[in-house]
Amino acid sequence: MKGPWLFLCLLGLSLFSVEAWLSTPPALRITGAFSYLWRTQIGQSASSPEESSLLFSDEEIDAIERIYSQVTADKPLSQVLLETLSTLPPKLLLKLRQAEGHHHNSVQKVARGLNHLLQEQLETATQTLKSLLEAGEVRKLDSLIGKAAREGRLDAAFFNVMTINMKDAMRDEPSEEEGAASRLQVLQHIYTRCQEEVEKNLDPGMALLNKLLRTQQDSIRANLYRHYLTPQANTITTPTGQTLELKNTNAATLVSLEQFIKALETAVLQIRTVEQSGGTDRESAAMMVESCRTVAKEARVIIGESYGIDSDELKQFETGLQPVFRPSSPSSPFITGQA
Repeated sequence: MKGPWLFLCLLGLSLFSVEAWLSTPPALRITGAFSYLWRTQIGQSASSPEESSLLFSDEEIDAIERIYSQVTADKPLSQVLLETLSTLPPKLLLKLRQAEGHHHNSVQKVARGLNHLLQEQLETATQTLKSLLEAGEVRKLDSLIGKAAREGRLDAAFFNVMTINMKDAMRDEPSEEEGAASRLQVLQHIYTRCQEEVEKNLDPGMALLNKLLRTQQDSIRANLYRHYLTPQANTITTPTGQTLELKNTNAATLVSLEQFIKALETAVLQIRTVEQSGGTDRESAAMMVESCRTVAKEARVIIGESYGIDSDELKQFETGLQPVFRPSSPSSPFITGQA
């Protein structure tokens, strides 16, 4: 299993949609003094010739014009974009990120509106993380995290900011320097608590997948598989050694195999979509898919131990994930991503 920044990247994919993850600008770095700098923006400047001649298909132009046609005096472009962002294909969003200088008026307006909206979201995310780092003590920090979750500020932009800062804490500050380790520990605590808060509102399968991806200890992951994917024991042992049967125990699992299979399908599909759209490189995508594969292999072992190697449950799990990790065709969406 890879480092925590990899799982944050996957979190942006699986929890907040490919579109949101793709369209979030490069994150800000927060130093110990809370100064910050912009990372280099992806794409060319608004005046570059490559940008003005960027090609959009007729269907993409139609989609952009439909967005711009909804703008009124009472409904600004930013509101329209917020409502339609999740419906746009990742490739179109990636093009719009680079199209502020495009010759087509609607494309130019929507591109500028999109980048402005994303910059605002990123600045909000940076301020959110800054306030959490300044909390001072755990009780206040937990209160601020809960408030940020209720207000919808624990989004893809926030977790991208977290990703950059955790990387910087590991890379830029030698661990032997006083304060370096403590800063990383604080960021890791914030990261874990924020994910726990977000997981409360997720589909059970996706919430479990996220827990597993951010858990690096093999033994703890094994306990999570048993707790969520297998029926709970209906007996308890008293301190005297007596075994008691529990009545009215629900034999159903906390997360069904269908839900967990669906979560793995969704994660791999979205990773491949981002890769094919140019939002990440092949190596990073392969690492993330391999992390999902590792989770599936570990889950298979626990399911086999619980239900039996010839059980219908194990067969269902294996059959459901066959097209995900062993696609039968090179044109499978689990290789090419969604169009």
